[in-house]
Amino acid sequence: MREVKQFKFARNAGGNAKYNWDKILNGKNWELTQGEDFEMEPRTFVAHCHGTAKRRGVKVRTHTNLENRTVVIRAYSPDAEAETNPPVLASVASYDEDGVQV
Repeated sequence: MREVKQFKFARNAGGNAKYNWDKILNGKNWELTQGEDFEMEPRTFVAHCHGTAKRRGVKVRTHTNLENRTVVIRAYSPDAEAETNPPVLASVASYDEDGVQV
């Protein structure tokens, strides 16, 4: 092993990505087919989609059809999910000193 005094790393702006993630994660429903749109196993591709979405600050919903080897994917903003599914607040009961609810 040797120390390298000068080395300039190439800028990787994602221009050589294998998949068009800007299009896949644009919020529309996409059906991708193994052998045409991706090569790996559909379940592996789904995991890849989730990881890429997380790095890009979005989430994805997916459906895998193993019979026809397709994956349906839709990206969404985590903030939008919070707005459409507000947390349910539990009511807190009050009790008197005898343990009777008031």
